[in-house]
Amino acid sequence: MAELITTARPYAQAAFGFAKENNQLNQWFELLNNLALLANDEAMAKLIANPSISSEDKISVFTGILGADVTAHAKNLLTAMAEHGRLGVLGHVALLFGQLKTAEDKRVKAFVVSALEPTVEQKSKLSAALNSKFNAQVDIEYQVDQALISGLRIKVGDWVVDNTAHTQLQKLRAAIAN
Repeated sequence: MAELITTARPYAQAAFGFAKENNQLNQWFELLNNLALLANDEAMAKLIANPSISSEDKISVFTGILGADVTAHAKNLLTAMAEHGRLGVLGHVALLFGQLKTAEDKRVKAFVVSALEPTVEQKSKLSAALNSKFNAQVDIEYQVDQALISGLRIKVGDWVVDNTAHTQLQKLRAAIAN
């Protein structure tokens, strides 16, 4: 997974830079998500992975399905990716582009997993703390996982805080084993 993200990152950054410079962030966000959906289709994934099919033919399938949505600049991105055998990471390009767009919009997505459902007051305090820490509007997605026993795991981009009892027990187990 990390390798795919690393491969996708320069394409996402290039697309984001172009889209931002041309005030087309929303259009590119939608286009990249559509390209990612198409690339993740099972039949399309086989076509992308088939080395006997030329890059031009692969791109023509994308442009044939999405039509005028694939602008000349978007076609340039597809061509660069196809020539380097990278069309398979379109989903990661869309994901990274979305993260860059969210940061640009001064919005941050956070994922919080806890053993118990947080109260309204806890959610409010956590939201205020995260908004302050990231100096942005943090959209929080909550999930309950009773296997954590107690505590929280918070993930915002690459930043992770894990103070769950489950993780502490795993660390203790590893320390005893060594």
